[in-house]
Amino acid sequence: MADRKPPSPNVQRALRLLQAGLVGGHVAALTAVGLFWAIAGPEAGITAAIAAAATIAFYAIALGAQLMVADAAPKVVLFAWLASYLARVTVLGLALAVTLTQADRFAWLDPVALVVTTIAVVLGWLGFELYAYSKLRIPVFDPPEVSSDGPPM
Repeated sequence: MADRKPPSPNVQRALRLLQAGLVGGHVAALTAVGLFWAIAGPEAGITAAIAAAATIAFYAIALGAQLMVADAAPKVVLFAWLASYLARVTVLGLALAVTLTQADRFAWLDPVALVVTTIAVVLGWLGFELYAYSKLRIPVFDPPEVSSDGPPM
């Protein structure tokens, strides 16, 4: 069995952010789905579950792409993020277009549950991710200055 080397610090940091976001998103999602199901009924609960799943997928795909290129050059990381964003927004736009063109088939969707759950999951994801980010150890340093008459200071 081949020994695998441990993930790099960049991959470890990206993984911690992904894990924190997933926890926060799921906490908010389960709360919202449970509340909407209990208060407004099964259709609102199912709508909340759809909104939660779409929102979690949106953010998980973004951080998954970042995880895959965590050790790449900054230009590659930027391109991967932009490409994943374009793909995610395109898929959401297509889903919205289908929903709007076939409004009678999707009349059962609860707009309040959809919007509130989406906002709750975004806030849960970002809140946990920002907390995890504040706990990361990211080395930041300036290169030593070189004087013209001696060794670096």
